[in-house]
Amino acid sequence: MYELITIKGVVTLATKLRIPKTEILIKIINESNFTLTNVTMYFNGTSINPACLNIAPFTDPSNVRFDAKLRGTKGMLCYQIKGTPNYLLISWKVPLFGENEFCVHIGANRPPEEPKEKNLFRKHIHKEYKKVSYESIQTGYKDFRVSATMSSGLFFLFKGI
Repeated sequence: MYELITIKGVVTLATKLRIPKTEILIKIINESNFTLTNVTMYFNGTSINPACLNIAPFTDPSNVRFDAKLRGTKGMLCYQIKGTPNYLLISWKVPLFGENEFCVHIGANRPPEEPKEKNLFRKHIHKEYKKVSYESIQTGYKDFRVSATMSSGLFFLFKGI
C-alpha cells in the first residue's frame, strides 16, 4: 500500500512522511447482448491498467486500475451501450483523507468532450448517484455488474487515535 519515492540524494516530503498512494481497482462484467464501447475517460493520477476500449457481450475483461500519490484519485469512465441510446457511466473519488465514493449510472447523457465540461459532468453525475464505501462495493444492473476495490487512504491510519 505504501510507496516510497527514491531519487538519488533527495528526500521528499512524501518519503519522509510515508504518505500512501490512493488507488481504485474497477471490474466491469458485461452479461448483456450489447457491446460496450469506451467513449470517454477522465481521471487524475496514473492509469496502471487501462480501460478496455470495447467490452464484448458476455465477457469479463481484466480490471482497470488508477492510482495517485500525494492526493486522491478521481475520475470517470463512460461506455456507450451499442444498439441503445444509453451510456454506462462509472465515476469515483478516492481521497487521501475522508470517505471513498463510487458511482455507477446508466443514462442517455453522453459526457461532453471539453475537459472542463467533462469534469463538471462527472461531478454532477457523481453527486447524484454516488455510494460511499471504505474499501469495496459492487453495483449491479440487470446486464452489467461493476465492482470496485478502493484504498482507504489515511482514514484507517488515524482510526483509534
